[in-house]
Amino acid sequence: MLRIYIVRHATAQDRGGALPDFERSLVKKGTKEATAVARHLASANAAPDLMISSFANRAIETAHLFAKAFGYPHQKILLKDTFYGNTNTEDLAQEIRKQPDKYRSIMLVGHDPAFSQLAAHLVKGFREAIPKGGVVTAEFALDHWRDLAGGAGTLIEFTGPGRLKAQKKEARTELETRLARSMEGILGRVSRPGAAAFQKETRKAAHKLARDFLKTLNVRPPARPETSKRRAAR
Repeated sequence: MLRIYIVRHATAQDRGGALPDFERSLVKKGTKEATAVARHLASANAAPDLMISSFANRAIETAHLFAKAFGYPHQKILLKDTFYGNTNTEDLAQEIRKQPDKYRSIMLVGHDPAFSQLAAHLVKGFREAIPKGGVVTAEFALDHWRDLAGGAGTLIEFTGPGRLKAQKKEARTELETRLARSMEGILGRVSRPGAAAFQKETRKAAHKLARDFLKTLNVRPPARPETSKRRAAR
């Protein structure tokens, strides 16, 4: 089984400035995006055996943030001209096919629309655009990279800053609801009228506790049902 992470660089400086395109760097928002998504992935996955990045500053900076989260040595990130710009999908696929089979998992960091097109080409049924800082994780029932073919990949996870934020909000809301019900139940066993009178305070306390708990632990939000099914099928 082979695995590929297709990573689009996070939010960078706008085009049209004095800097050449390949020198544009990540803005503060982009650094936060890449850090959050990288930590999310690293919390449940081993480090990739190989990281390959576009030579553009924004891609390299994104790759470094992912490398930090996974504990992957920065100096071992390979830079490829092929991964910069609107490279042909087949050229990108061919670059992957060249990699040694000793690498069982590869993380690619680059640009759109090329990377969304690559994901659509390799992963069966995938037709979405990868957001900035987003990642498509796919597995291939292959022993050799040279056998990589279109539609051979199975989607394991598709995540990005927006999706991750929504999942965290969902996890916080669920935890908050459970905490509030538990506290209301405990208070209600002492005095139902008292519990009713303190309902507003109880829910505020549950909200703060849930928010601080998830923030402090930086826990991985629960997988959506479809993600769980895909993992169960592995």
